Amino acid sequence: MSSCQHSALCILVVLMCLLCTLCPASSQSVRTGFIRDEVLLPCVYSEQLSEPVTAFWRDKDDKVVLDIINSREDKIDPKFKGRVVSFPDQYKNGNLSILIKGLRADDAGPYDCNIPKVDYQAKMTLKVTEKPAVKLTFKAGDPVSVSPRGAAVTASSNHLLTLLSAPLFALFCSLKFSPDTLASSHSPKTWVLG
Repeated sequence: MSSCQHSALCILVVLMCLLCTLCPASSQSVRTGFIRDEVLLPCVYSEQLSEPVTAFWRDKDDKVVLDIINSREDKIDPKFKGRVVSFPDQYKNGNLSILIKGLRADDAGPYDCNIPKVDYQAKMTLKVTEKPAVKLTFKAGDPVSVSPRGAAVTASSNHLLTLLSAPLFALFCSLKFSPDTLASSHSPKTWVLG
């Protein structure tokens, strides 16, 4: 492995480690969501469930987040009305997870999912925070702003090469020169990706 490929591999490993440590879903007992976003709360039993399926979701105040009775969404507290979604086609597979949309600060706290037929309970804590703003500044002082959803990036054209330099470096390092092209400096070069 060339030193360039080794460097690219090291950079890739460091970036992967950084992404893994920043992932909010890395813990089974704590879930993190952002205000006005959505969050998936998992409740997955490891085996198939016989129909009809019954499960009960409760929050910190013992409010009915969702009752699934006879494989149908049955009761929902007014606080969660129109904001909680389940996956009926997955019930028999043991997946009674829910998606809470339009997160609010008062949604934070413990949640319980109970599947009484198989005596299964999943407990988790939901943390709800404001989505952080991201602002990067380059040497020339021109700011680069990234919207909270990552939808818009603005930068001067001088900084476009800076933004693309890491992916271009990784691509260049993945190129392999064939032995016959290195022998003659006058012949056209052939690169093989791989």
